[in-house]
Amino acid sequence: MVSNAFEVVLIGDTGEIRTDGTDPVLRLFKEQLPSNENSLVIFLGDLIYPKGLPPEHDSMRKHAEKVLNYYHTLLKDFKGKKLFISGNHDWNKGKPNGYEYVLRQEKYIQKLFEDKHIYQPLSGCPGPTVIDVNDQLAVIVINTQWWLQDGFRPAGKQYGCCVDNEQQFFAQLNNVLYQNKHKQLLVVGHTPVYSYSVHGGRYKLRHHLFPLTIYKKNAWLPLPLIGSLLPLYRKLYGAREDITHPRYRRLRAKLKLIFKRYPGLIYACGHEHNLQYIEKNSNHFIVSGSGSKVKYVVQSGKYLRFGAAKRGFFKLKLENQKVECQCWAINSKYEKGQLFYEEELR
Repeated sequence: MVSNAFEVVLIGDTGEIRTDGTDPVLRLFKEQLPSNENSLVIFLGDLIYPKGLPPEHDSMRKHAEKVLNYYHTLLKDFKGKKLFISGNHDWNKGKPNGYEYVLRQEKYIQKLFEDKHIYQPLSGCPGPTVIDVNDQLAVIVINTQWWLQDGFRPAGKQYGCCVDNEQQFFAQLNNVLYQNKHKQLLVVGHTPVYSYSVHGGRYKLRHHLFPLTIYKKNAWLPLPLIGSLLPLYRKLYGAREDITHPRYRRLRAKLKLIFKRYPGLIYACGHEHNLQYIEKNSNHFIVSGSGSKVKYVVQSGKYLRFGAAKRGFFKLKLENQKVECQCWAINSKYEKGQLFYEEELR
């Protein structure tokens, strides 16, 4: 029986992929790519580590181009829609000159794929941008890094943006969600609204004893007592990329309030280097940020339906007003891909 399902593949934080064809996640990704046009692939930001696409004279430029070119190779036979969004690393890790980096990356990807609309929101704007996929699904793209960015952030028509300020952004987001409320709503951004990992303030005992392991897996420098200051700081106040940071907190509070008005809405993101599915207030929150890196996720939480510290991605299948959610990941013991989780979203 031929399925008429529309499929969406969600993969994030792929900026450290192997470009020699041996990357197990990309092999699995390619195996799971739908074979027809009735599909969409979304790369959820952090497309290049460590700092996006640098200027041509930079020593990191050649490596960055190689990664971007590999995305094109990977998707050359894919017949569906393609969409890339930016993350904090694509904005030069949030540094003041990050706007230059994201514009450069946008133009490079547009030229590479010969598609002016493949990179969203355009021009480093906050969004929201509506991708009208079909009469069953509306994809709304928001630029969460715009909120967290140091330095210049574009706004207003003079920069090609549809909003002039933060208040207009929230009003416009609610407006486009309301206009498309008869469809399945899929909002995509880079950073999570909910997370049961580092950026959500979830730390293990080892992070208090060996705080540098927050940043580097094997940094086993013991700093008992003093070491607790770092995880406590990030849990209570937060680095700019953490949920508890004031700017992030303001964005998150408004998103939660707006999303609650639209039961069944799905929000998908990357940023955390793991796989999570969280259900709260009749909304569905997918974290798919382990395209090339892995970091722990707690194994139990009030709203956590699934969590795995594995490299992989999520896949959605929409058919007859139903949404099936799948998580495909690598079994680290054998470096083989498999279906780790499957559930119908209600």
